Amino acid sequence: MRQMEICRMNSKLSQDEENAQESTIVYFVTIDDLTDVASGIILESYGVGVTICQSGESAVIPNVTLSKTSILTLVELLSAYLVTPVSVGDIVDDWLNQ
Repeated sequence: MRQMEICRMNSKLSQDEENAQESTIVYFVTIDDLTDVASGIILESYGVGVTICQSGESAVIPNVTLSKTSILTLVELLSAYLVTPVSVGDIVDDWLNQ
C-alpha cells in the first residue's frame, strides 16, 4: 500500500477552548494495486486515512473506490469538516451509501 498526503489542517480539537492545544490533522489517500487474475489487468484501488500528529492516532479505510476523482472529493470533504480518526469510518460508510 502506498500513501499520498493530500493536506494538513491545524485545529483545536477540544470542546474546552481554554485548555485546547492545537493539533495537526493529516489527510491522505492510500493506493493499493489489485490484479484481475483472469485478465492480468492491474487496477489501482483508493482509500483514505486520517492521522492526528501529536497523539499518533490514525485510521485507514482502504479500497473505498477505483476512482481518483471520487477519492479526492472525499478527502476534500473530510478535511473541510475536520473529520478525525475516530469518526472517519462512519463518514466513509455514509458517503458510500449516499
